[in-house]
Amino acid sequence: MLNENFMKYRLKKMARMLTFVGGAFLVLFFVSVSSVAQCSGFARAVAKPELSPYLHDGNYNATILGEGETIVLRKTVFKGQKYRLLVKGVSELPKLHFRVLDADSGLLFDNSQVEFASRWDFDVQTTRTIEVEVSVPDDENPEIDTGGCVAILFGLELD
Repeated sequence: MLNENFMKYRLKKMARMLTFVGGAFLVLFFVSVSSVAQCSGFARAVAKPELSPYLHDGNYNATILGEGETIVLRKTVFKGQKYRLLVKGVSELPKLHFRVLDADSGLLFDNSQVEFASRWDFDVQTTRTIEVEVSVPDDENPEIDTGGCVAILFGLELD
């Protein structure tokens, strides 16, 4: 009888713990999904208008990055097209550093050479895949880690 009561007690305790852990997991999951959704909203509402007069290609590439983090996006660009690349972060972030590389890791553009411009307009001579490497530099204040949404958008020039 004592063993049976002890087992019931342990099962109830484990059930409560699993309920708590499951609930915590769900909260973290929905907070994460909400953050990504807000980031996508930032890309649509704030970044996309800066592509004008270029036509947005329909892809919203947005994520949350912190200081010292880098992300790489691969994109196929097509011969004869004129593109605008826009890399935009929330105002809390330091100026973003981005580089555009070809398939052989040859440097095509580095925004640090043009005062950390947020966009680059370019013509494509041959169809190829490029890599856009975006980094959030470390801020001067080492006590505060800054992070936020970063959007990478492409626009096409209309004839």
